[in-house]
This record gives sequence, structure tokens and C-alpha cells, in this order.
Amino acid sequence: MSSTTEETGSTRKKLVTRLLIGGVVGYAFAAGAVELVGAGLLDAMGPSRVALATVGLVYALMAIFVGFGVAAPRAGAALLNVGDAEELREERGTMLRSVVTMGGMGLGLVLLALARGADFAAGPIPASVAMVAVLALILGCLVASWRWDADELNRQLALEGCFWAFGLSWAGLTLWASADFLGFGPALTPVDVVATLSAMMLVGAFIAIGRRGMMVR
Repeated sequence: MSSTTEETGSTRKKLVTRLLIGGVVGYAFAAGAVELVGAGLLDAMGPSRVALATVGLVYALMAIFVGFGVAAPRAGAALLNVGDAEELREERGTMLRSVVTMGGMGLGLVLLALARGADFAAGPIPASVAMVAVLALILGCLVASWRWDADELNRQLALEGCFWAFGLSWAGLTLWASADFLGFGPALTPVDVVATLSAMMLVGAFIAIGRRGMMVR
């Protein structure tokens, strides 16, 4: 009983520590991004583009965390959801692919959010550059998925994550589009669709992991 209590206390401590570190780093990351972009440009972007950029920054931040874990396994083991530093070393190849994938997602979404358009003439990124970035992102994700050599557990987690991502996206976008169509809610823009789908991919992954009790190890 005492051993179980101590293990539970240790698990909670690790969770709180990771949340605090993630919160501090996330706040600093967001503050730096706002300072870099400037308040005027944020106002010109509008809520939909800001939401898309925020999702992109979350992906980028996750890539930075995982990349840090790969570069410094001992310190990374205390920050990431892994058993120990040895597991990080053993999964180095998979982790590096995750860094590239999430970093690419983050960069692509941020470029799309900052792309110049009819409703955003102040956009610093040419539309053609953003379009090429999105095409490269989609192609890269397809190739990475095709070549992904995962074990049975990770494949099952991926399938469950996709299931939740699709279900939540379908429900949310259907309700939003219906409300827009019937005049009961705010307009649903293409940027909103991209932001929602991208965000639900993350949410679905966390739900799949959480349902198996793997959120904290």
C-alpha cells in the first residue's frame, strides 16, 4: 500500500513538474512570437488566422521539446512522457521523425496564417510560398506515414488518435457549418477548417494516449 501511494505521489509530481515547465516555456514562446510579429499585424490577421498560427506554434513547441529530449536524453526524460533516458536513446530514430513532422506542421501552418491574401494585404508571406509549403507538408506527411515502421501498440494508438480526430472534427465542423448556413453562428472560413482539423489531430492523439493510461510514466 505504501509503495503504491509513493508511486502515485511520484507520478503526480512528475505531471505537475511537466505542466509547469511546459507552461513557462509555452508562455515565453508565445510572448516571443507576439513580440516578433507585432500587435498591429496580429490585429490585421483576425481571429481565424491567429487561431491557425497558435495551432502551428503548438506543433513547433512540441517539436522543440522532443528535439531537446533527443539531444539531451537524461534531461529530456524528466520533461517528456517516457520511461527513462534509455528509452529516448532507443527511440531516437522515431523521435527525430516526430521532430521533423511536427516542426514541418508548425512551420506550414504558421506560414499559411501569415500568407498575404485578399483579406490580409499586410501578410508578410507571399501566397505562392505558403501554398508550396502546404503542398510540401502534405506530401512529406504522406511519405512519412507510408514509410512509418511502428510496433503494434503505436499503430493502434495512431488509429485510435485518427478516429478521435475525425470524430471530433466532423462533429465540430458540422455544427459550425450548420450554424453558419442557418444564420445562428459566426462564419466558417477555410482557415477555420484547417485550424480545426490540425488542432483535432493533437486532441485525438492525447485522448488515445490518455484512455490507455499513458499520459504520465
